[in-house]
Amino acid sequence: MNEKVPLYYSIMEVIKDSIINGIYPIGSFLPTETELEQQFKVSKITIRKAIELLENDGYVTKKSGKGTTVISNSIFNKLSNGQSFSSILNQQGYQVTKENTEFEYITLNPQDDLFQYYGRQCLKISRCYYLDGEPYIHFTHYLPGDIQVPDQQKLNDFSLYMYLYQHNHSVADFNDDFFVEFPPLDILKALHLENGPVLGRKRISHDIYGKVVEVSHARYNTRIHNYQIQYKI
Repeated sequence: MNEKVPLYYSIMEVIKDSIINGIYPIGSFLPTETELEQQFKVSKITIRKAIELLENDGYVTKKSGKGTTVISNSIFNKLSNGQSFSSILNQQGYQVTKENTEFEYITLNPQDDLFQYYGRQCLKISRCYYLDGEPYIHFTHYLPGDIQVPDQQKLNDFSLYMYLYQHNHSVADFNDDFFVEFPPLDILKALHLENGPVLGRKRISHDIYGKVVEVSHARYNTRIHNYQIQYKI
């Protein structure tokens, strides 16, 4: 376990990994506190803090006398109180699909903005989200250069944050900046637009150490659908 983070946090990450990978399926019970104490060779207080984090993040629910039940296995469970935009669209009856995913490694120079995060190389991912068959969002993601390009057969099911997680780059927080811009012509073409401006979003994601693990740019064709945010109170 990593000595740079609290022990209970490291234990929480191990248990969360087991939940995400199906070792503890939804509806199943986690081992008892005593069993977890013996497994990790730590105190009851440490285990309780780890379980508390999992409960706060929405992975488990704890009931006195009944144990701790797994209720979610989502990689991006409660990074914020907001619901993902794709989930909102699906609930509204829209069909959201991902197409035209492209990967390439790019070489960075010291004068490039991304150099401060990734050094000499990063992985660039470009893809388009379609709303009922119409191009709606164009994404460009920049990830650490040590991440391998996924198998071509897996592109249709490609999940960015799961892929980061599988390559030991878990997202702990992110910052979003929204703006209006005139995007490059290739992005206008991808969105089937003749001219701008369009709504844009820049996201910078960090791991638990504050290291940048994702920089992404999204452009939205709001002529098809407005961008929406829903929060649970």
